[in-house]
Order: sequence, then structure tokens, then C-alpha cells
Amino acid sequence: MSVVRCVSNELLLNISGASYGAALFTEVPHDVVSQAGDDVEMACSFRGASSSSVSLEIQWWYTRHSREGAEQPAWTTNQVVSQENTPNGATKISVVKVVGSNISHKLRLSSVRPSDEGTYECQVIDFSENRSQRHRVQAYLKVQPDVHNRDQKNGEEKKTSEENTDPEDHQMSHH
Repeated sequence: MSVVRCVSNELLLNISGASYGAALFTEVPHDVVSQAGDDVEMACSFRGASSSSVSLEIQWWYTRHSREGAEQPAWTTNQVVSQENTPNGATKISVVKVVGSNISHKLRLSSVRPSDEGTYECQVIDFSENRSQRHRVQAYLKVQPDVHNRDQKNGEEKKTSEENTDPEDHQMSHH
């Protein structure tokens, strides 16, 4: 199994001057720190090894765990893995299939919550050869509680409890 950083892969292609030849990610998702309630996008684009049309598939996977518990490295890889090697405990959240030499997909997460925090993995399955090859990249989403909304809710709770206190109750307790 070979692990090659995408940056290095692109650099090698630029040095050789080849327009095709090595399959690689042309856009990868990046680690994101977001506030609860924000919308988040993660992009994934891939160019197959062949300039002719082949069957390509993008799958987005989600694994809920803390960064410390991640079994995969945090950095982006252009890794070929076996068909059976899917993220442990992961949930498939999206599948896009095309016939062509390129594929891309943006994963859009609306109004993220702390429960959305975890590793998001873009897997591309390239069916250009006799066997399928799976390439994958990962990014981590960290969701911070929305401090502004929490303070606002606390203020509303205080206001509500003050409104529920009837002034006559205070007078009666003093008599």
C-alpha cells in the first residue's frame, strides 16, 4: 500500500509535464473549525489516471470520534486501499457516480451541531483498470458550541423566571 501526499503527487506531475498518467485528487477537503449553527462545505475533486471516460464514484463517509481517537492520520493522503477497507465504525452519507475522467462533489452540512463533529472521508473508486482502486482523503470537523446563542438562551430563561414571579406573591409573603 503506498501513501503519497497530494502536494507531492501534483509536484511530480508538474515536473514531468504529463497531463495524465497518475490518478490524483485535484481538490481535497480541509479540517474545519466551525460554530454550531454554521453551514460547512467540504470539496473533493479527483482526476483519474486515464483521459478516456471510465466509471468513477465518490463516496462520503462520516466517523464520529475525537481527533485524538482518530485511527487515520490527520493529513490528506492520496492512498490506494483495498475495496474492503472502509473506515471503522463509519457511516456512508453520500454516493455520486459518473462516467468520465474527472469527478467532484461538495458535501454541504447545514446548521452543524456538536454531534456532527468527527472525521469526514472522501473516497473515490476508480474502475479504470481490471480491478477497482479506492483513493481517499480525510478532513476533521470541529464544532464549537454557539456561545452567543447559549448566552441568549440563558438570558431568556432568567427573563422568563422573572416574568413568572407575580408581584402579589411577594406582597403576600411579607404579610
